[in-house]
Amino acid sequence: MNALKNNKGAPPSAAVKSRALACAGKEPCQVVVVGDTVVSEQGMATIVGSDTRYRVCGTAHSFREANEVIKQEQPDLVLIDPFLENRDGIRWIRDLATEFPRARILIASRQSEQTFAERALRAGAWGYWMRNGSAEELLHAIETVLTGEVYVSPVIRSHAMHKFAGHRDTPHSLDVLSDREMAVFALIAAGHGTGQIAKELGICRKTVETHCEHIKLKLRYPDAEALHRGARESLGRAEHSLWPAVISICAAESCGMLMKIFPTLPTLVC
Repeated sequence: MNALKNNKGAPPSAAVKSRALACAGKEPCQVVVVGDTVVSEQGMATIVGSDTRYRVCGTAHSFREANEVIKQEQPDLVLIDPFLENRDGIRWIRDLATEFPRARILIASRQSEQTFAERALRAGAWGYWMRNGSAEELLHAIETVLTGEVYVSPVIRSHAMHKFAGHRDTPHSLDVLSDREMAVFALIAAGHGTGQIAKELGICRKTVETHCEHIKLKLRYPDAEALHRGARESLGRAEHSLWPAVISICAAESCGMLMKIFPTLPTLVC
């Protein structure tokens, strides 16, 4: 797994250096762990707590508990699976990044990194760790993020570079969808109907239907049946902890995201 520099390629700030110094031995860095189940919460907390550089100051496995413990503890790092209880995980990441700018957010998820990591990073996360990874990888990810660098896998680095170069992984790449279309697509995959989607996103049924038509055109689905089948095949079913909505992410061009991951790009191509 690779460590990447921060978004502007600048030296870490004083606050970041302070956190790094704490992790070097003066005092443990404070970490809040949020899992989608009690088992995942306790498992990640055990791994984090096994390293004396870190202290797990709070845990949670529900949306409400997580918000309360983060607000109370004001941690250095939040290790979080943001896709809880049919919540909008991307909006939650952005809200946490805005409300707690001092804390670094590291995503721990089973969701496809190729589909979701870029959106999570754009929303304010500093890293994306797949939960099928090793304990060593998780600890390295935490160390990386706390020193002011972005943590992603080589798969994501490669994907980002191909995207920047104008390549597409497949003709039906989900990158062609807007953020709102992605939200609708994810809810379709979760088995929601038009009325449910409209309610979840706070829009009218007609708008949902328009988004569905755009999705069919962009992903080349001939009809509604193909759209629903394609959503399930691309994103999985709700019982596999699919995020039900990927909504309201700050619109960012590919180059902007790449400048966060590859700080040397601006001097080369921008």
